[in-house]
Amino acid sequence: MSSRSFGRPVPTLSELREAVVTYTARAAEKLRRQDLATASLIVFIEINRFKPGDAQHYAARPVRLPVATSDSGKLIGAALAGLGSIWRDCYRYKKAGVVLLDLHPAAAVQEGLLDKVDSPRRTALMRTMDKLNTRFGRDTVAFAATGRRRPWKLRRELLSPCYTTAWDELLRV
Repeated sequence: MSSRSFGRPVPTLSELREAVVTYTARAAEKLRRQDLATASLIVFIEINRFKPGDAQHYAARPVRLPVATSDSGKLIGAALAGLGSIWRDCYRYKKAGVVLLDLHPAAAVQEGLLDKVDSPRRTALMRTMDKLNTRFGRDTVAFAATGRRRPWKLRRELLSPCYTTAWDELLRV
């Protein structure tokens, strides 16, 4: 699963698409890191449920893939198809996410009669993207649909220190 709350309410489909693409790409990276493939996913969006004065809306759409994959491009296409069917124009969304279901070992994926598994070229491309992003930092190489400015991104100015998980932030006595 990959999901986050937004730094501000998101009223437009284009910004929501950027967020869903970003979260889907991140979930696909996690999937490849564990040598898995997914055969279905769920896309969800919701508004701020803690503002009772606002109109409430929560929607989720499952999307089934013809053949299990860990290819970010295929997963992004499926997620955007699901998002298009649940988007409503008059809401300001606070959170979005993608849940990957029906996980299989990537080496054991069966192809269908008409549908093929990921080609060796696409698998090599995804592996290369992951290596570049590991070596040079997250989002060094990314799909264009993830955007660059990301005005919806979670704000981190008031983030608490990570004393228990980051060596650099340990207290010095």
